[in-house]
This record gives sequence, C-alpha cells and structure tokens, in this order.
Amino acid sequence: MNLKVLVVGHGAREHAIAKKIVESDAELHAAMGSRNPGIAGLSKRSEIMDITDTDRYAKFGDVDVAFIGPEAALAAGVTDRLNELGVPVVGPTREASKLEWSKAYTRLFLSDHGIEGNPEYSICRTGGEIREFLDAHAEVAVKPDVLTGGKGVRITGEHLKSREEVEAYAMERIGSDGLVVLEPRLVGREFTLQAFTDGKSVSVMPLVRDYKRAFDGDRGPNTGSMGSYSREDHGLPGLSEASVRRGVSIMEHTVRELTATGEAFRGVLYGGFMETEEGVYLLEYNSRFGDPEAMNVLALLKRPLLDVGWEIIDGRLSDLGFEMKATVCVYIVPDGYPVDPKRGSEVRIKQPKSSELFFASVHEEDGAILTTGSRSVALLAKGESISEAREKVYGDVPGIEGALFHRRDIGEGV
Repeated sequence: MNLKVLVVGHGAREHAIAKKIVESDAELHAAMGSRNPGIAGLSKRSEIMDITDTDRYAKFGDVDVAFIGPEAALAAGVTDRLNELGVPVVGPTREASKLEWSKAYTRLFLSDHGIEGNPEYSICRTGGEIREFLDAHAEVAVKPDVLTGGKGVRITGEHLKSREEVEAYAMERIGSDGLVVLEPRLVGREFTLQAFTDGKSVSVMPLVRDYKRAFDGDRGPNTGSMGSYSREDHGLPGLSEASVRRGVSIMEHTVRELTATGEAFRGVLYGGFMETEEGVYLLEYNSRFGDPEAMNVLALLKRPLLDVGWEIIDGRLSDLGFEMKATVCVYIVPDGYPVDPKRGSEVRIKQPKSSELFFASVHEEDGAILTTGSRSVALLAKGESISEAREKVYGDVPGIEGALFHRRDIGEGV
C-alpha cells in the first residue's frame, strides 16, 4: 500500500515538494490556504483551510508522514499537533522554529550559547533604548521580532531616509510587538545556505542566488523574489569557500546547541549571511525552504525526497547527492506587483517545452487560472551551464500569457 504523505502549504515551494513526493508513488494529501491547481491535481485529497489552525489537523491523523512548507504553519505549532496525532513530520517544532519567528530569541540564543556570527545588537522596548543605539550607530537595520512575510526588515539608506524615520518605525514595531531588534547596517556580500538537518548532522544543498528587486538591474521595490539561479559547480561567483565554511559552521553549532536544549531541529534550516571585511555574520534564520530556492535545489536532488525525509525523522541523515548542473528559475507575476498587483486577471498557460512549471499564488475559477496579489507561476530549467538553463527557461516564458511581467536578467552574466 502506498504511503500517505501530507504536504502543508499552497505556494510554488509546496508544489515543488509535492512533485518530488509523488515521484515515490506516494499518495499525496494536501492542506492549503487556497487552492493551488498544481498541488490539487497531484493530490488524492486536498483540504482548503486555515493552515495555522492546529485543531483542523485532526482529519489528517491517518497520514504516514507530513512535510510542512510555510513558516506560519511551523510557528503556529502544526508540527507539534501532528506529532500528537502520531504523525512524524519533516519540519521543526514550534519551539525549534523560533529561530525564524523571533529575531530577539535568535540573537539571545547565539549569545547565550557562544555561537559565532552574531553582530552587535540591541533588543529595544523603549524609545530611550532606541535612541541610545542610534547614538552609537548612524546606520542600522530595524528588525521586527515577529513574522512579517519577509517584508518587515527596514534599513537606513535603503528604506529609512533619516534618523527620525528610523525612530518612528522602531517605535511602531514596539507598539505592535512589544519590542524591536536593532543592529548596525552590515556592508558586504549577502549569501544564503540551505541545509537538511536531523538535529545532529547538517547537509548543505547547492548554493542559490535569488533576485529580490522587481525590475531588471536590481531596480524597483523588494518582492518575495523574482527568480533565482544555481551554478553547475554548486557555488556562487566571488564567494569564498572560507565564508561558506564559516556559515556552515555557524549552522552546525546552532543545531548542536538546540539539540542539547531538548529541542532538536529536524527539517530544512536556511541561513542568511553577510560576508564582510570583519568576517561572516548571521543575518537571519529561516526554518524552511526558501521560495524560489526550493525549486532550484529540489530539481537537482538525486535521491527521493521522501527517503531524505525519513532519514531526517529517524536521525540518520546520510549524503544527499545533487546533479552537477545549473538551474534558472523565473517568476512571472501580475502587472503592478508588488505595490499594486492586478488581481483577477486570467493567466493563459501553454505547456512549457524545456522547463518545469510551478503554480504559486493563483486562484482557479471555472477552469480559468486567475491572478491574486502575489506571484503567479514559476518556470525552472536545468542545463549543463547557466546559459543553457537561461535559454531554456526564457524560451518558455512567452507561453505564459496575461497581464503579467517578469525579470529578463535572472542569471545574466554569471
């Protein structure tokens, strides 16, 4: 009898996870906040529900294993609830995922456990504490303590133009969250590391670079991401191996210390780092795959994702194995995204010839695929080189029609 596997979430990241699960001839079940037509089409059973409402998961007590995609579900304690129902989960508990949903907790955890990579920081609860930190640091990063969908961090010079704006935003966060985290603005090269971990070992995936700005040339407002690439050598141009090793070391130390506290992190740990002249600093942790980075790495994973998941659950994670190929992922988004996206517009899709299609934030009505307020679909292609993957994916982009746009420079000049 085929294993019953639950996937929680409804974005392109979860569509990518679902595709890898069904490769193992598993019976897919899905819990989605909205109907992703790609996931629904693969599923034996799909439920549209509030995926953060842990009481709603009683109906999934019959599945054999679960994979959780979004951070909001992890922060809500969905892993804990499924474990109570006897369902093993690839995804950390609420307490372990606190690395993502509380910026203050993460800074204190690194400090308390002697983990390298912490920049100077201040956890502020009053205007006086904010002003004291700003007296010492002219340029800062203002970080909400809570989940903000990747849109809460604001930086002097980039988002906040004056000290008055910094103070006002920091006080706004204190008013809503009770505290705010301030850090000096770091200057250097940003990079990310994604790794599977079973609470003991950390197995890093190919490195991926994504593109946050809406328009070509890294112009325009920040988005959830407009695309990403990975190189055939699994590295990133200009990034030193020493910095990567430093980042991996920080992640390994974090995992060890979490396990020692009794809250082993089992799932995907995603670290955002900054390579500076003074060293490598941790910017933030995420407790799940990135989006679109999940598409890049899962396309290269040689082993069945379901097998990797069981090894994570059982605490016996072994070597993963990834194809030595390049990938390019391009997001196609509604006109006006992210400031004033055009909603309810039809997306007409011609089956891609050389790329893989992932549905993201769309709505299906009477057989038509309609835009919502976020990214619509992603296309991903593999190649022996970045240029080959680019040629494939951009060759298929014209087959996605509607009131849409995309960046044309993903992976260009790499």
